[in-house]
Amino acid sequence: MQMTKKIFIPVGILFIALLIIGFSIKSNKKNDDRMLKVESVPIQTSAGWGYNILVDHKIYIHQEFIPAIEGKKAFSSKEDAMKTSEAAINKLIKGKPPFITKRELDSLNISL
Repeated sequence: MQMTKKIFIPVGILFIALLIIGFSIKSNKKNDDRMLKVESVPIQTSAGWGYNILVDHKIYIHQEFIPAIEGKKAFSSKEDAMKTSEAAINKLIKGKPPFITKRELDSLNISL
């Protein structure tokens, strides 16, 4: 009888833990369904590279030129454009304005 109690208690705790995890995953799925999808798409222009940031599959930001610098200079590579767009997306996700500064461009090693 005592052996049954020793097994029953851990099994009961495990069952409760699995229920809690299951409900947690289910509620996170509902939150994911309500969130807007944010993504970045590179665009090739006649001058080089830029990017579009899409929110819920609609263009939210169309960026043909490197932000935060004087003049209209395109990104020299697709990779530079995408690194910059990801920095802007990270700000959007945190609820901040997606403005990119010269300092951020330098920290991302963007070719100017």
